[in-house]
Amino acid sequence: MNGEEAPAGSGGGGGGRAEIDTSAPFESVREAVDHFGGAAAVWSSCLVNRMLTPPKEHDQMNGQTLQLEKELIIKESQTLDVLKELESSKRIISDLKLKVQNDSAITGHPGQTEAPGAGPEERRSSENVETDGELGGLDSQSLQPPSSVLMQLEQAKAYLTRTTADLAEIRASVESLCNEIAKEKILVERSREKVCSNTSLISSLEGELDRTTHKLQTLNDRQRRREDSSHILMEIKKVTSEIEQLKSASNASKSEATMLAAEIEQTKASIATAEVRCLAAKKMEDAARAAEALALAEIKALLSGEASAGDLQGTDGVNLSLEEYFELASKAQECDVSSRKKIEAAMLQVEEANRSKSNSLNKLEEAKLEFEKCKIALQDALKRAHAANRGKLAVEESVRRWLSESGYKRHSFHDSSKLKNAADITDVSKSFLKPTLSIGQILNLKLMGPDGYDKSVWDDTTEASNVSLGQILNRRNAVFCNSDITSQKILSGKRKKFAFTGLSVLLAKQAKRQEQEK
Repeated sequence: MNGEEAPAGSGGGGGGRAEIDTSAPFESVREAVDHFGGAAAVWSSCLVNRMLTPPKEHDQMNGQTLQLEKELIIKESQTLDVLKELESSKRIISDLKLKVQNDSAITGHPGQTEAPGAGPEERRSSENVETDGELGGLDSQSLQPPSSVLMQLEQAKAYLTRTTADLAEIRASVESLCNEIAKEKILVERSREKVCSNTSLISSLEGELDRTTHKLQTLNDRQRRREDSSHILMEIKKVTSEIEQLKSASNASKSEATMLAAEIEQTKASIATAEVRCLAAKKMEDAARAAEALALAEIKALLSGEASAGDLQGTDGVNLSLEEYFELASKAQECDVSSRKKIEAAMLQVEEANRSKSNSLNKLEEAKLEFEKCKIALQDALKRAHAANRGKLAVEESVRRWLSESGYKRHSFHDSSKLKNAADITDVSKSFLKPTLSIGQILNLKLMGPDGYDKSVWDDTTEASNVSLGQILNRRNAVFCNSDITSQKILSGKRKKFAFTGLSVLLAKQAKRQEQEK
């Protein structure tokens, strides 16, 4: 009691207040990460190693399961041996029972009272008795008295009780082993499920890696295509050549289709002629049959005329001799044969026409299929050409952007600050059309006059399409500075006034511009 109260008293000395730890648990984020599982890379590598390498406990459990299975097999073999020995002991007991009954019948009733005790002993027996020794001792037991037989039965009973106890222990051990095996199987199934889940994770990771690699490959291919514009041009040329080939193939298929259509029309015409011939042959056959019928009628008439010659003389019948009759019959047969031959020939022509028609139809179908294939290929080629053109445009656009980003710009035609010399204006690109005169040019012509204006200035003004008034005036100022004194003396006084006033105005403007720029 005192030992337990001492800490309470020491705690109570502080006033019963709870102390709160306000110090930082971790000095840095890395320390916290290391505390809760380490760095991400190390943790991922450990996880991968755990997923890929099977745990040691699993291997140990597998080894234990194998050992337990071996022990089970041994125990089962032992139980089988015990059961065999039990069967042999039962046989021995039954033989002994019969012998005891026989001995009791011979000697007296004591054997009858002791024999029933052996029945339950046989029912309770469930363990081993050595078969060879007891089978060999049957002859000796038959000669022994019943008291010794009873002693042996009691010994067998004790042996059976011991074997039953051993069997119970074996069964308990077998059940425990079965339970352990079931547990081991459950653990194995769980480990297999873990392995399956790990394999599924690995497969998913591999799929993600494959997808990322495929995306990287596609991106690299696109970059290569953008960089390699010559490849795109080659593809465009190939596509155009393929389009031309397909067009030629389609034209050839069209020509074949027209030829086949013409052949079909010819076969139709031949079929019509064959049908007409067949009808004519049928009509000829009908005529031959009619002639044959007439000949038969005449023959009958001749035969009837021979029977009644007197009566035929008074009638208007036709008398024919046997030669004429045979001639008419032969002619009728010839007509029949010729008509049949003509009919057969017409039928053969009709069959040939039908065959040619079927062949031409098959050729037409094949030509249609080829035409459709060529059409599909042409469409694919056109799509590829459009795609190549789009790629070319994209490459050109990227090249333009790159040039604009790299700072590549065209040079200006004149200085941004001033145009001090007339030679700066000559950098302007020449236009093919003659421009119209501006107001500054007209004033310059009026001031300079026909004698004093410079032709080079006029040529420059005519060649430049977009020249401002200030540029023209600056040009005129340069001309005045470079012109000869003789050309200035020729000018009249009025024109000199205009010129000098213009120069003063220009000088004042230039001074103002310089001040503004400063």
